[in-house]
Amino acid sequence: MFHTSRAHRLALAFPLIVVATSSNAGDFCERDRSTLFTCTFKGAQKSVEVCDATWLAGDMATYGFLGATGTVEKEIVTDKASLSYMPWNGIGNYISESVTFFTDDGYGYEVFWTAERGEGSTEDGGINVLKDGAIIASLQCDTGSVRQDLAALIDMIDTAQLSP
Repeated sequence: MFHTSRAHRLALAFPLIVVATSSNAGDFCERDRSTLFTCTFKGAQKSVEVCDATWLAGDMATYGFLGATGTVEKEIVTDKASLSYMPWNGIGNYISESVTFFTDDGYGYEVFWTAERGEGSTEDGGINVLKDGAIIASLQCDTGSVRQDLAALIDMIDTAQLSP
């Protein structure tokens, strides 16, 4: 039978805690590589990540606003059917899409991206913070930091909203 002292167990556990903490920094969706939107703000001092939360029961999505050290400053976990979205309408010179996460206290956090149609265009994006439907703040993503697949999330939302 294998026995360890309390001090030995703590010595073994401490490196695991440090590793777990440092691996979470900036990797909000890293649990299953389900990132559907991410960008940084203010010279990478802050970031946002939207995930397909496949690690949770139900058809869920998560929104995480993170500080420079990866500390979660705002997290919204919700079922996809409750999300609001604006898909690209398919016309015009600019492509744009958005998905909005809501809180129980009347706030909405709309993540969005835009790009000019054509090769070599850069994706821009950001977050609009809404209170009772009105924009009260807007953050623009750092240039070149937008990575997104909101079209896939919009498809997931459609499927969730059509399910009984």
